[in-house]
Amino acid sequence: MFELLFLLLPVAALYGYFMGKNYSKQKLQESKNQQNANYLRGFDYLLNNKQDKAVDKFIAYFNSKDPSFESSIALGTLFRQRGEVDKAISLHEKMSKDKNLDDGENMLSLLELSHDFISAGLLDRAEDILLKMVEIPTYRSKAAKLLLTVFEKEQDFEKAVNVATQYFDENEHSVAKLLSQYRCEIAKKLSYEGKKNDAVSELRKAITCYEKSKRARLELADVLISQRKFSDAYKLVKEVSSIDPRLGLVCLDKIKQCFPNIADPNYRYALEDLVHRTNSASAMVELVKTVEQSSGREDAIALLESFLKNKSNLKLFSQMLELKAHSSDANANESIMQLKSMLDAHISLTTPYFCPNCGFESKMLFWQCPSCRRWESMKAKTGLDGD
Repeated sequence: MFELLFLLLPVAALYGYFMGKNYSKQKLQESKNQQNANYLRGFDYLLNNKQDKAVDKFIAYFNSKDPSFESSIALGTLFRQRGEVDKAISLHEKMSKDKNLDDGENMLSLLELSHDFISAGLLDRAEDILLKMVEIPTYRSKAAKLLLTVFEKEQDFEKAVNVATQYFDENEHSVAKLLSQYRCEIAKKLSYEGKKNDAVSELRKAITCYEKSKRARLELADVLISQRKFSDAYKLVKEVSSIDPRLGLVCLDKIKQCFPNIADPNYRYALEDLVHRTNSASAMVELVKTVEQSSGREDAIALLESFLKNKSNLKLFSQMLELKAHSSDANANESIMQLKSMLDAHISLTTPYFCPNCGFESKMLFWQCPSCRRWESMKAKTGLDGD
């Protein structure tokens, strides 16, 4: 009996070996299946615009994989995008000090870490990392771009100008636009401090570095208007209306300031020129009002009708109701004015400006979108409800 048991021991050992190996394979296959399920489910959520759920699945996928440098970087990025910046910082700090990684991977980890610090509002810590990395040719461009982000958030536009001029080609279109914006910000600060001449100097530099700068021209026009240099200011406004016809509403406001006396015939000529350049409904309404004062209601109606033939717009229709509300029938007049009142209430609720990049809407024009932080991304609305 004992001899038989002794002979069966190798068989039992061999059986146990194969069973253990099969069990290990089975667990590994189950783990891979779960990884693939998380990955595919993440894409499914992404395709169906369920971004939060997609990020959850991708995080689960990267957590379940054997950690590699690429997967760890991806995991840290997902943490940061999810708002779990503390986890991203912890992961990237560990990676930047990992002696098993090569120097290039350590540096990329530091770059990601600076991203994390910016997201967390730890701008001084991000700045310390980036000031060192910007001196390394391989990482100069990426580090310099992040430094610009840091200085923008810190409102330190003098440093931003230094970085832009030192590490980028100033003649590059995108860099020239940025430099122009930074100089406008510096000019705004100088103007608040009462240093008007210095502000004018910065604004002229802004136009020099980016010749199509709309903001620099409009803000320089503001300074000139305050100095009662109306003719010089109006020239700048005309240039803006040529550069961007969709800024008709803003240009109209500046033209009103350039011509304090609306009875001045040149004011009408300026409005006619603005309508020609921009096709702005607001400028058309103002021109119609001016014509009514100088030439009478019939001429104003005729002009407005010509505008309405080519442009369907609520502002123009509201102005037509006002001009038509002067018949002998008191009841008809009252009905027309009630309709106009309702129309004006609707117009007052509309937001004339929007950012096509993120969808942000506003009643005033921001040179940097408050939502996505892009410079000069906001546009004026057009069409029935727009300008």
